[in-house]
Amino acid sequence: MNLHDSGLSLVWSLLGFGLYLPVLVWALKTAPWHKISDKPSQHVFLGATVIVFLTWNSVASIGPGLGFHLLLAALVTLMFGAQFALMSLSIALLGISILGSAGWMAFGLNALIMAVIPVLVVWRIAVWSYQALERNFFVFILLNGFLAASISVIAASAVAALVMAQSGLYTLEVLERSFIPYIPLIAIPEGFVNGVLILALVIMKPQWVSCFTDEQYLKGK
Repeated sequence: MNLHDSGLSLVWSLLGFGLYLPVLVWALKTAPWHKISDKPSQHVFLGATVIVFLTWNSVASIGPGLGFHLLLAALVTLMFGAQFALMSLSIALLGISILGSAGWMAFGLNALIMAVIPVLVVWRIAVWSYQALERNFFVFILLNGFLAASISVIAASAVAALVMAQSGLYTLEVLERSFIPYIPLIAIPEGFVNGVLILALVIMKPQWVSCFTDEQYLKGK
């Protein structure tokens, strides 16, 4: 899903930046900075960002932009909240862009596809489940970890396919043959990896998962 500059028009590039930058500004302005004011929290944030960067740099590619990798958006969203998740994923995207795995002109579109959309999906599911469902440990892991991660990568991949088709990067026939059929397949490992990692964290390091507290999800259950 790492779009490259080749074949991407200036209009699409500007559209990507025009949609992404206001979201980034919102994240920077509204982020609860006190949550990462101490060095241990900063180390956790940077460590998670490095893991995302390394994951994104490992792409199963079948052509420029025609590739898949885990997003880990559910992991960082549940760990840090929506604003810091957007920053973490943006930093990871900056890293792979520097290495040439993604195009600079496509940075805005890549940020929308691989950061904004999956974070929005995961965060909305997390907020809905918190408000509408019983605060149960297994609901948190299965819904916010496994299911939300799977839905987020399907949504991001679907938008990536739409962008590639509408921008002329690839024809719909090529995408139907080489990209779209694999979207459901990436949802399974995305959900499994994010779910397992969240499960491990809430058991061993619950303080690292800002959306989870023992008092709400375990105490008295």
